[in-house]
Amino acid sequence: MNFANDFKTLSQFERQLCGVQGKMFELSAKKNLCSKDFIDFYMQSQTAKYFDLPYDRTQWLGEENLLQDALEENPNLPIGPSYDTESLFWMGYLYRYWHFLTNQSSGQIAKKCDAQTLNALYPAYHTLDCSQAVRRILEGAALS
Repeated sequence: MNFANDFKTLSQFERQLCGVQGKMFELSAKKNLCSKDFIDFYMQSQTAKYFDLPYDRTQWLGEENLLQDALEENPNLPIGPSYDTESLFWMGYLYRYWHFLTNQSSGQIAKKCDAQTLNALYPAYHTLDCSQAVRRILEGAALS
């Protein structure tokens, strides 16, 4: 993987979208959704595909409506257990940052690092700059 864009500066709008997705992941726990199942579904969902586009209405909906769109796609997502809300926010933020950094789709990203794996990396990686965290995750995936 070429890391030429490692230090790309995200625009204010891109950072806001990272925050929206982070808050949406956090909100999923407040709705008692099983974090692993919700995130793995969402990252492959049509809602995430729209959110990946350079411009789509989903980007203006906010976290509550974004979550509602995902739940309308799959109303049968299981209840609990949920990850810690701080790790959920970080995971949502990092996944969206990863998208902006690499231009990979949410689905491609989730295939490289699923929810359970990213949650396990939270203690060691959450204090890193997002670009450093993505780099380390991708370097680790290349070694496996």
